[in-house]
Amino acid sequence: MEKKNYIVAVDVGTSEVVVAVGSIADNGELHIEAVVAEPTTGMSAGMVDNSQSVGDALCRARDKAQELTGVAITDAYVSISGKFVRCARYTDHVFVMDSENRISRGDLKALSDRMHNVKASDGEIIMDLYPTTYKGDTGSEMPNPVGCYSKQLSSTYNFILCERMAKDRLMRVFLDAKIKIRNLYAGAAIVSRAVVNEDEMNDGVAVVDIGSGLTDVAVYYGGILRYIASIPLGGAAINSDIHIYDSLIPAKTIESLKCSYGSALVEETPDQLIEMRNRGRSIKPIQRLNLAAVIEARMTDIAEYVWNEIRESGYAKKLAAGIVLTGGGASLMNADKLFQKVTGQEVRVSCAEMGLSTEEQAKVASPSKTLAVALLLKGMEAGACPVGMLQGSAPVKPAVNQYEEKRSIQNPVQEVRPLEDEPQKPQTKTSVEVEPKNDEGGNEGDSWNGVTEDIPQAGTKTKGRLQKLLDKLKGSLDDAFRNPDEGADGDDDY
Repeated sequence: MEKKNYIVAVDVGTSEVVVAVGSIADNGELHIEAVVAEPTTGMSAGMVDNSQSVGDALCRARDKAQELTGVAITDAYVSISGKFVRCARYTDHVFVMDSENRISRGDLKALSDRMHNVKASDGEIIMDLYPTTYKGDTGSEMPNPVGCYSKQLSSTYNFILCERMAKDRLMRVFLDAKIKIRNLYAGAAIVSRAVVNEDEMNDGVAVVDIGSGLTDVAVYYGGILRYIASIPLGGAAINSDIHIYDSLIPAKTIESLKCSYGSALVEETPDQLIEMRNRGRSIKPIQRLNLAAVIEARMTDIAEYVWNEIRESGYAKKLAAGIVLTGGGASLMNADKLFQKVTGQEVRVSCAEMGLSTEEQAKVASPSKTLAVALLLKGMEAGACPVGMLQGSAPVKPAVNQYEEKRSIQNPVQEVRPLEDEPQKPQTKTSVEVEPKNDEGGNEGDSWNGVTEDIPQAGTKTKGRLQKLLDKLKGSLDDAFRNPDEGADGDDDY
């Protein structure tokens, strides 16, 4: 396998875990190697409720991504979202050191040091912090304060905070899966890098990521992230409403029904009956207009909550670039029109497109993959992930027996165990050696991983040693009864 720099991203959502693997081309572009999603039931509004369920989904997605790419995943960039992630503002100042009151880079550093000494409240951690404004004595903003004259320099910083319990629960899932988190990012704070450009961030834009259990909101103005929020409503709430409307619709059918025939606006929906079948039998047909009425009611709730958060940010009147919808919920027919109706803003739906070639965009042409791609783009800035190389130059599936396949979720470490008589390839500097399992002391199910080992057979070396022992015993008996005058003839080979 050719040497590549890999980036691994994991988006742990309410309904599924997405593992994305990318590589950095020689020209610096991101190549999408694999994007794998596995369903999970262990999350509630972004919080891990069942670490086993989430861990199982993570391991399944990780294993499939390994099969597709031929690399053993050991590190990843990870996102976290939920109402437990919030944005807080803090303002402080320093006195300018220069006798002529000329602001220097040292003054900026002194102010930054003060901000980095700020402590989060009990039960929270600081995930990120950055300045949003600089002001001098006059109170007017200074985009570039170095060189300006003022007796003091003040700044307002944005702090992105996360509840420690939510972070610790997620960390536990990755610890059990033997995956090191290289960095943990707030999903709302990074999803925009895949769907909006710098000009839109400068002009003012709100990015809305509609997931299954959460809707994340991020507001940008002047090229700076000004505000983030998470709303505990998403596509799952719509599915629940549909089930309440008609309990005869099979639960597994609701999502496909919503995606195929659902609409966020009744006025844009044709009047027709939808025929459905369950296990070969017909069930009561549903009016498409009624389905749209249920969806519109819940989507209107989501849009109104989003608009309230945007107004809370203080930038509702400064969104020259409008609102950008992404995430799985944005795929719903007429979702953009409903948001435009509720907010009065220009609204568009976007998939991951920033920093990707046309060919790569086609691989992730679904709003549900946007956050995972945004994590890959963020990871490119932070640095490549070390990966282990699987056996061979092409992607291979490690040989396991049926028992090991059942146990792979409980024992998620990917093993690559070469045959003894095969020469070993030298490892690259970024590779992680994956050591074979120690079979000593293990039971039969634990020790066998599909690799055949040579075992001595009866009748070969073992038989030879037994024969020598018998010959030695015979020689000893002959010596015991031999005439003392006769010469000794011992077995010197044993």
